[in-house]
Amino acid sequence: MSLDKLNQWLMVISHLGILAGLVMVGIQINQDNELTRLQIFSDTTNSRIQMHQSILGDNPAPVIMKALMNPEDLTHEELRIMDAYMLTAVNEARLRMVLAQQGLQVDSVEEENILLFYFGNRFGQAWWNEFISEGEDTENELNIELDRIIRSAADTDMTRKFFRGLGQQLGIKSTEEI
Repeated sequence: MSLDKLNQWLMVISHLGILAGLVMVGIQINQDNELTRLQIFSDTTNSRIQMHQSILGDNPAPVIMKALMNPEDLTHEELRIMDAYMLTAVNEARLRMVLAQQGLQVDSVEEENILLFYFGNRFGQAWWNEFISEGEDTENELNIELDRIIRSAADTDMTRKFFRGLGQQLGIKSTEEI
């Protein structure tokens, strides 16, 4: 009789082991699916970033500085270069935010600091206002967070002040123009 009970218990334990194994396989499949989705998002975003970076050309610095200093003087071609520059920033921020939400912190740089640098100027704020008003999904959780951060850059002279201060620290004479 005790051998029968032992066999029954062993059978129950083996069934529980099989069930636990199936649960673990299900969890693993779910994790693999989530990582695959994250990889596809990352690949797609990086593809967009590369496309926009190709539009920037070899030396976008003069156009970027013109957008900071005198955005009203930009040509249509320069507007497109700046659009690519800003889209690169937004796509990179979205990617970093999604990775952080999944517990994959890329580095220790605060997203707000990066975004405030890109959008702490008249051009950046105007670009964002146009971008968000042109059908961008304003209900999207990432866009809501981006909008909160970008709109907090109330100082539309922040980026210029940064370059002015950096130039002064380095003794660069032309920074008075900034």
